[in-house]
Amino acid sequence: MKVSVIVPVYNQEKYLKKCIDSILDGTYTDIECIVVDDGSTDKSPVMCDEYKSDPRVRVIHKTNGGLTSARKAGFEASTGEYICFVDSDDYVAPQFVEKLYDALITNGADISVCGHYRDDNGNIITNTYEMPNRVIDDKIIEEYVLPIVGKVYADGYDNYPGYVWGRLYRRECITEKCFISEREVYTEDDIFQMYVAEKVQKIVFISDKLVYYRDNSESLTRRYRNHMWDMLKVRHGLVSDYCKQHNINDRVRLMGSAFYTIYVSVTNSYLLGNYKGCRDELRLIRQDVFAQKALRMVRISLLRPRQKMFYILFRLRLYLLVYYLRKLMF
Repeated sequence: MKVSVIVPVYNQEKYLKKCIDSILDGTYTDIECIVVDDGSTDKSPVMCDEYKSDPRVRVIHKTNGGLTSARKAGFEASTGEYICFVDSDDYVAPQFVEKLYDALITNGADISVCGHYRDDNGNIITNTYEMPNRVIDDKIIEEYVLPIVGKVYADGYDNYPGYVWGRLYRRECITEKCFISEREVYTEDDIFQMYVAEKVQKIVFISDKLVYYRDNSESLTRRYRNHMWDMLKVRHGLVSDYCKQHNINDRVRLMGSAFYTIYVSVTNSYLLGNYKGCRDELRLIRQDVFAQKALRMVRISLLRPRQKMFYILFRLRLYLLVYYLRKLMF
């Protein structure tokens, strides 16, 4: 059964070879590797074309449209019954596809999920999220979607990362609305999981760590982004609408989504690199009606200790202390 591995590429000449080689050297051989050059301006386009000699590789060159548009272009060009995505600055273990495929087929699942390591400039960090060996075949929204889009860190609550990568999907589960742009919402990966779940009956998790996620200082998650507050509000709005549509009234998980909106926005403001700019953004966020409502939703007993500290400082408008708390955490 053919598996399509989709690799979106934008200016990754430093890491691209290791990424694609790790896919092509894998133990599962019935694959097509679709490499999507999203208007790169470095040597990446030439490097992509060098792989055309391998019959398993197809290369697409397109004008720049962002990560989601590249993933979508790759998906639309793919022919596999099963789909996975690998970011071009990451790389995978030799058994990445094989183990995800075996888990999916053996369990009759629609999605299989594995864990990951972090690669910090060559230093492999193994103390990363531990995926359970688990099958979810009931209450997909409550047991899979909400632990992704509404994380709560108190005892008794499961949480899962929402990465698009590190998963194998049955093709028919991926629909047009899964591909919402990272230029419109943050994080787009969480929303992808939210919508893909609408077509899913069973999900299997395996504890194997099969992806090497690279801590890339140039990645979107490590840089200040304009309009982050607005994109996070869009995210929470989509989550709220989704819950209403599916008759889910989980106030705790919605609180988790609302708190995430503020918490990540503050982290983004800190990435400006100076207190004055950060303070000015925090003031604007704190004045927003949505932020005021979100702060009222929070149940402090469900927060981690440092989240509690942040919540208190931000609610009291102690922006200098918020700034130095984030500096300490980073």
